[in-house]
Amino acid sequence: MTLLLRPDDLPARRAAVAGGLAPLARSLRADLDRLAATTIELPTRKARMTRSGGRCAADGMLLDFDPWSPHEHRCARCGAVYHGEAHDRWWIMGYQLWLAERAVHSAALHLLTGDAEAGRLAATILDRCAAAYLAYPNSDNVLGPSRPFFSTYLESIWLLQLCTALDMHEAAAGITPLGARVRDRLIEPSNALVASYDEGLSNRQVWNAAALAASSLLLGDRAHAEHVLAGRSGLVRHLEHGLLPDGSWYEGENYHQFAHRGLWYGVTMAAVEGIELPHELLQRFDEGFATLFLTALPDLTVPSRRDSPYAVSLRQWRFAELCELGLARGTDARLLGALAVLYGPGAESGDTGRARSTADAERNGPGTALARADLGWRSLLHAREHLPPLVARPARSVLLEAQGLAIIRRDAGRTWVGLDYGHSGGGHGHPDRLNLLLCDGETRWLDDVGTGSYVDPSLHWYRSTLSHNAPMVDGHSQRRVHGTLIAYDERGGAGWISARAAESAPGATLTRSVIVMPDYIVDRLSWEVGAGSFVDLPLHVDGELVGVQPWTVAIPDGGAGPVDGFSYLSTCERAMAAAATLRLDASRDGASAALWIAGSAPIECWRAVGPGAPGQSPARFHMFRMRAAHGALTTVWSLRGAVRDVSRADSGVSVALADGTRQDHTQSDAGWRVVLHAGGARSSIDLAGLRAAPPLAEQPPAGVEEPRGRARTRHVVPRVHALGTTGTMHVPLSFQLGAEHYRRSELAWEAAGSPRALVRVVAVEETLAVTVSVRKGDPWFAPARDANDLDNEHPDINSDGVQLYLAPHGAPASGWLMVPESRGPAVRVTRIAGYEGDVPLVVAWTLTPEGYDLSAEIPLSALRADGRHALGLVVNEIGGGRERRRGQLVLGGATGEFVYLRGDREAPDSFIHFVIEHG
Repeated sequence: MTLLLRPDDLPARRAAVAGGLAPLARSLRADLDRLAATTIELPTRKARMTRSGGRCAADGMLLDFDPWSPHEHRCARCGAVYHGEAHDRWWIMGYQLWLAERAVHSAALHLLTGDAEAGRLAATILDRCAAAYLAYPNSDNVLGPSRPFFSTYLESIWLLQLCTALDMHEAAAGITPLGARVRDRLIEPSNALVASYDEGLSNRQVWNAAALAASSLLLGDRAHAEHVLAGRSGLVRHLEHGLLPDGSWYEGENYHQFAHRGLWYGVTMAAVEGIELPHELLQRFDEGFATLFLTALPDLTVPSRRDSPYAVSLRQWRFAELCELGLARGTDARLLGALAVLYGPGAESGDTGRARSTADAERNGPGTALARADLGWRSLLHAREHLPPLVARPARSVLLEAQGLAIIRRDAGRTWVGLDYGHSGGGHGHPDRLNLLLCDGETRWLDDVGTGSYVDPSLHWYRSTLSHNAPMVDGHSQRRVHGTLIAYDERGGAGWISARAAESAPGATLTRSVIVMPDYIVDRLSWEVGAGSFVDLPLHVDGELVGVQPWTVAIPDGGAGPVDGFSYLSTCERAMAAAATLRLDASRDGASAALWIAGSAPIECWRAVGPGAPGQSPARFHMFRMRAAHGALTTVWSLRGAVRDVSRADSGVSVALADGTRQDHTQSDAGWRVVLHAGGARSSIDLAGLRAAPPLAEQPPAGVEEPRGRARTRHVVPRVHALGTTGTMHVPLSFQLGAEHYRRSELAWEAAGSPRALVRVVAVEETLAVTVSVRKGDPWFAPARDANDLDNEHPDINSDGVQLYLAPHGAPASGWLMVPESRGPAVRVTRIAGYEGDVPLVVAWTLTPEGYDLSAEIPLSALRADGRHALGLVVNEIGGGRERRRGQLVLGGATGEFVYLRGDREAPDSFIHFVIEHG
């Protein structure tokens, strides 16, 4: 029995591959010709991720992956060629995945066509991988344990490919000694490694679960495979909680395509094994095949929401295969319509990139003309031999209510208006609730540019509210909340979307309503915020603003943290509105549009230059600020000259059209009313679609206050006149940190040498003293470095040292990263970004026979003696020969936690709460 195909289905699949799918089989076979004539050698070193590796220094774009060029790496955009270890070891990641995919590719052709040479190639790759696997070190990983790679999910994708290849190889060639070697040297140890790292509802865990199910089945442990599929981080849970009821993956389109492919493996294996899945979850999975095509932009690219690469074209073979695999499960007119476009005219022929495909860790390429012969090996196993007639369908408006994305289309899909209001998107989400997107054909007037490199500091810009067309309060990025839908009504000629984000800032309620008419769009932002607060609405469009006083150079008030985005701005200018209604004559890519802006209070206008889309030049944009506790800002967009003028009315806006008619917009208790005036005639459109009162939005932890419903110990810090004071009443507040406080990487606490620390907290005279006695052999303190070559975190996290956080009651928290200087008594202290408190700190350290002591002193004048405060403390530790830290001792406990991706940040949940004893 194969993992992805029942034995009873083999005759029919062989007939299909010899018949209607023969062109696909031939093209896949041609992809193997060069490899089949080559002596296969695996890299002797594991893959490595750095800030520079695999990226063009000029434009930040990923370098092309060429499996035949391990030492020369080319940028497709500018043509530059790069050399060096950083690029070579990034290339290893792609090569290992590429080679594993070629094993599956070869095994499938052997099984379905009887190609003996392809069978020998699959066997050779499997044998080479098994021989090399245990020689790769499981250390210095970025995101979970791995041997050939630097992240667990990459090993999972690789393991899944090799399991599938071995399974099909044995189905074609029978049981041989090769299978035993691969199971013993690769599948069993890799299964154990992947199982040690559970990522919950992450898209990456989808692949971990699929790999664990496949490898367990090949190891003869069906019970464990069933447990993996149905367990707390397995297939069923991902279908139920990761894939939303509307069929979309909660982290957005980019992670939808990635996660849905992983789910396909799990669903297919369950079906082959006869494991029954809930019908409603299978329906949700089937709906997911069409999701990307429902939200596609007019130029047939995927919206770049959240942590997405920018402007990914759907005209790629893997998206066509997505449709084909969906149609293999049932006829869906939407998928047939998508294939009519993908297989139809409209794109130039070119290299599809399939021959360089790196398994399911996809690399996006330019859109190309496609045919069924361009599909992948999965289509050999499951695609229909012949497709029904392909009929293109007009693009329609759509509401993905579980995702929280509403799209209204006009002019046969040429005009695309989207309001991204709902699900926060988890760890890959952005603080951009009520983000407005607007496209007219290929012109992206209001765009979401996604995210560039995860290991470059620009990541903070792309993850800021300021980089989006979304509202923010008091110059700070939104808190991570879900938005809620107030109304959605689409009549074809008129439609509206209204949504709300509550508590995206403390005490704030933001509401945005978008009304889409045949020739223009009305955008109304209203708010309720605290007294003295201000609201910003960035609109990422350039042009000339008419109706303002002279521009002056100025620096906008805004949060100092990198996630607020203001530190990335340049050429900032400010102007106050001089008219009741402003007009922006906008321009982009040779196109022009007009928009009018009217506010309920004076508008403070800003323009600045910020980073452009990843790989593109910086771009100027506008921001409109209103200093009022409540109010509204209304914008009217005219894309093709239909609007002559706009004026603000008491409860809405009046739009005068170029044809002499007028349309008055007002919000009512029943919805939104548009009154149309033409000559002496008067008519109206009443848009409804109101939803029931939405539940309260998710709120993040409220600073240092105790979480509701959770008891938290409040400690008392004693006061003494000197540290030498003795007596029961004057014993410092002490904490022993050991195994239950260890946040690990690849090694558990014992294997890491059982590091320990004693933390003591006491008030001495007018000073709060925090002393950390670290007990570990041979501490290593990193030298001062200007930059971290590995990623966008502070370089001092990869050192022995201490992270300290103090949140005084009623004041912003402070954070410090402290690393002793190996030569001398000094301690290198860096304030941690994002912690805006300004509490002063004095630090000292000494080397001890057991490790080192570090003390930090804070004046009590910075605290309220009778107030509740919170203290966080993390001891970083690194082992010899490593370049990334090995683990952390966490004051609040860290049982079962991993250190990956935490940087210098620490959640308030791990802080201890204390008051200072009265003196």
